[in-house]
Amino acid sequence: MTEHRDVTSNRFEFYTYRVGRSHLDRLFSIATEGFPPNRISFETERSGTRLTRSTLEELVSAVAASSLPGDPNAWENLSFNAYGDGKDISIDINHHWFRASVSGPDATWVHGQAARLKAIVESTAGEIRPWELRHRRAAKIGFSAGVLTALSTLIILRASQEKPGMEETVTGATTMGAFIAFLVWIIGTAGKGKKRTHLSATEELSDAKWWQDLSVTEKIALGGLGVTAVAAIAASLSAYADVWGS
Repeated sequence: MTEHRDVTSNRFEFYTYRVGRSHLDRLFSIATEGFPPNRISFETERSGTRLTRSTLEELVSAVAASSLPGDPNAWENLSFNAYGDGKDISIDINHHWFRASVSGPDATWVHGQAARLKAIVESTAGEIRPWELRHRRAAKIGFSAGVLTALSTLIILRASQEKPGMEETVTGATTMGAFIAFLVWIIGTAGKGKKRTHLSATEELSDAKWWQDLSVTEKIALGGLGVTAVAAIAASLSAYADVWGS
């Protein structure tokens, strides 16, 4: 008779993350639970050479002692695998993603381990892809700039016309606002995006400030929003000053 064995799997991935040594220590202390040492492996690839050891500390030491080119404290990738008794945990970290997979015959164990692993990383990680995150930020900045421009244009047009036509005024303000919003969005999404995946197996990573996490073009777009806000306020006050003074 054929033996049937059910297997449950749970997988999660992040596309932005900041993972330092303390994160890795906590992560792998959970991931190695219940697995024999000879079924555990840590691996990294540097300059076309793949290094594999049974513990993270051994792998870090191997990288530091190797004659391979590059800074031993700069890590681009790290993978982990542990298996036994039908259970398996694998973790893959590189410049594209942080990905973890847990599988086994016990659904409670699978979902519990996956939840514990995810909890360690998710505070400094995100599930939105970098390009999508960049477009969302640019859209928010562009929308804000567009609204400010439309409102200030509406105020200026209403204040500068003796008998303003509401339809023409609203159309003009909306057109100007849409143009500025589109322009700021284009600026925010242009150029090369900033790296949003950071891994260190040897030291801690300081928390990045929100301004440091922006790319050059995102900073330019945000600066444009600030200029738009100041210009909108100044233009609106000037328009009303002309009306009050007349």
